[in-house]
Amino acid sequence: MQSVAIFVSSTFIDLQTHRAAVRDVLVRLKAEVNGMEYFGALPESPKEECLRILRSCQLYVGVIGMRYGSIDSETGKSFTHLEYEEAQRLRLPSLIYILDEERHPVLPKNVEFGEAAAKLQDFKATLRTLHVVAQFSSPEDLAMRIAQDLPGLVERSGTPVHRGELVKLSESLPRVDWLTPERFAFLKKEIGEAASAIPTDELLRECMEFLLAGDRLAAAFLLARAARLDLREATDTMMEVERRIGAVIGRGAEALENNRLQQGEQ
Repeated sequence: MQSVAIFVSSTFIDLQTHRAAVRDVLVRLKAEVNGMEYFGALPESPKEECLRILRSCQLYVGVIGMRYGSIDSETGKSFTHLEYEEAQRLRLPSLIYILDEERHPVLPKNVEFGEAAAKLQDFKATLRTLHVVAQFSSPEDLAMRIAQDLPGLVERSGTPVHRGELVKLSESLPRVDWLTPERFAFLKKEIGEAASAIPTDELLRECMEFLLAGDRLAAAFLLARAARLDLREATDTMMEVERRIGAVIGRGAEALENNRLQQGEQ
């Protein structure tokens, strides 16, 4: 995908992990990412600097959690809200994602109450009225939704998207190569019905390689693309497969430790 300047807008403290996941996938798609963590020490106020950088961008991505955020004393609105309004004033093509309150775990400290919560609900209502809003249930889910949605938005904005760019996203990532046929057969048996949504052994092996390399995002993205699954279903499948692989590794580590202790007693 041709380089595009994208402004990622969200509250910060509660969504740092999400922003990192989004940044990672956008960098892989060769997008220029702009947002509050890239500004550094600059003379302008945070609001003025946020809006100045937003005006230099071509696309806007809004990520809304359970916090309304820091309030601007002049307007009574949060910086995130002001960034959204400026993006709409500029008519920037926009993607909007709202945290799924039914599926996404949230720490109590990351939930606002009182007046801020009321303003947040009004803000979300506005977003749902004016946009087709997607919900996300984890940082990985959010990143993959953006990876799927962004090329179409970029193309509609007039920037060409080369065929196969998203395939390159998963294929360019490091893989592990120690899955011998015997090891794969053993792990497949241990994973059992958790892999029922994965149609072929070849695809299962690729997904497992990504998981073992520590990249659940790439595994779920690959599964969604290859098996034509809903992104959420692919993410849930990879999380369960990862959990079962982790259990196998845990049992192996425990057995090794018990063996070491027994040898030490002899």
